[in-house]
Amino acid sequence: MNTTSKDILHQIVNYHQSINVILDVGGLFTDGTNREIAMEWLKISHKMKIHYVVYFDADRIYVCDRQYHHYPFSTSPACERLDSCIFYLDDIHTRGTDFKFPVTFKAALTLGNGLTKDRFVQAAMRMRKLGSGHSLAFWSSYEVHQQIMKLKRKKENTNNFINVIDILRWVYENTQQATWDGLNLWASQSLTFQRIFSAFRNIQWSNHQQIFTDELMERLAKECLEPEIIELKHMYGSPRVAKTLFDIYHARYQQINHNLLTDIQEEVLKRLIEYGGKKLRLSQLLDEEQQKELEKDLEKEHQLVERPSSVIEHESMLHRELDRLCDTDGLMLKLDEFPTVFRRLPYAFIDTTFSTICQSDSRPDNFWVSTEFQRVIATQEKSLNPFLRPPRWIIIYRNQHLIFLSSQEANHLIGRLKNLYYIQKSDEPPVTTVRLILPRTRRGQSILVNNTMLTTSPLNKFPSLDNSWRIPFKWLAQLFVFNGTLYFENVEEQRAYCQLLSLCPKPRTEEEEEAFEKGWIDMNGFVSNPKHRRQLQMNQGQFNANPIRFVKQLIENRNKSHASILSYVGSIILNSRKLSFN
Repeated sequence: MNTTSKDILHQIVNYHQSINVILDVGGLFTDGTNREIAMEWLKISHKMKIHYVVYFDADRIYVCDRQYHHYPFSTSPACERLDSCIFYLDDIHTRGTDFKFPVTFKAALTLGNGLTKDRFVQAAMRMRKLGSGHSLAFWSSYEVHQQIMKLKRKKENTNNFINVIDILRWVYENTQQATWDGLNLWASQSLTFQRIFSAFRNIQWSNHQQIFTDELMERLAKECLEPEIIELKHMYGSPRVAKTLFDIYHARYQQINHNLLTDIQEEVLKRLIEYGGKKLRLSQLLDEEQQKELEKDLEKEHQLVERPSSVIEHESMLHRELDRLCDTDGLMLKLDEFPTVFRRLPYAFIDTTFSTICQSDSRPDNFWVSTEFQRVIATQEKSLNPFLRPPRWIIIYRNQHLIFLSSQEANHLIGRLKNLYYIQKSDEPPVTTVRLILPRTRRGQSILVNNTMLTTSPLNKFPSLDNSWRIPFKWLAQLFVFNGTLYFENVEEQRAYCQLLSLCPKPRTEEEEEAFEKGWIDMNGFVSNPKHRRQLQMNQGQFNANPIRFVKQLIENRNKSHASILSYVGSIILNSRKLSFN
């Protein structure tokens, strides 16, 4: 058949037996991406029996459901309901993939021009129980159909019905031809190897005093180099005479002026006599003139990330209102009355791509940034994504507000608070402290924020200190999102992080599994309905829409790399699974 991908899919759907797998080792589906072909197949398949289609995209397994939403296979319900799935495996992924298909599955295996035994067998063995429940049907191009019929007529002049034995015979013929085609290149490579080996034999390896002079190294390089340019008269000037592979190799061997290895030559000649046979080919043809239809691999061209152009640094300044944060006796400062100094947390993302996806309405009222924290460059009309300041210094204001500071502001306030501590010498622990915080990007790493020895004023000086000075878990979760943390110290931090993002990843309780079956929980674990969150006791959720895209991109910006799926956070946002702490 010589038709489009849609035509082939319609034939597969209308086949008298149900086909759940397409093994496109023959490369018949060429007029669309894997995603497009998979979606088209799902669209025309039986709506009551088939709910998902599984396909590969950039070497990752994805699932598309009936609403045409796409999810990673490992986090979707499709991985546990394979009987409701259809699978499209392109040529590349008919090797090295392993699905536990239900016993009754039948696959359509495509036959393309020049298909050899290795690729054919590898594709067929995706059906692990072939002959014990699994079965195959074959689809071919019109050209391949004619090749099989021609070969069939040579062997037996009977009916026009193609049997499996006819296909196997055709595959065997292709394998023989591919082996014979490769012999000439293999023999030529042996000459290259012998020439290089002979060049290195001139070095006295046992002489440790030998000096590798420039002349010696230049001569060695010349003897090893392949000619970069072949003149047309050398390629086409000599008579085009058909010879056996043995004669072609022997003639080239005689033309080389090196003292080559006779034992290798004898072994190569032996193989050429054994496998080359009496078939003839033009002696000039090597890989320069091969006119083969090469397999076309789709390659993604990754755009190089350009470094940001030069910019003007923002001239930092200290606002007088900062000093009022250190006052402990007066009324509490109303931060929102000083918008030129303090702004709510989403202000940190102004003029970045995060400003549109950070869900500023969902942020807590007690998390702030200083305006100096946000200002890094003075250049206007620039995207500030590359200049997003990493959060390293915070001030806990009267144990009620958390404010992110620039390093200059933190240094100034540290000096002020130290002076106040030594002047007042109070027995009560301070309620305003400057702290250093680090993202936890490695397992077991300290984030320093709750270290009493590193706070200003120093909290370790107060033996009667209770837990009020520690940053609560729900605050920590906000810090983890903002600074790109990848690991947790304990289960409580992990739980607070998931609660903040309104995520309910695996493993789930019985009640949560029931909610997932009802559709309350998305494929990636997000619970969107506030009523459902309350019933699942997810009372700390502060994001109205799914925040996973925002979290992924912020982690990439903070850490200059993607979140590893082996990290606690990476497993939650990429695999919808909580890792254990055992």
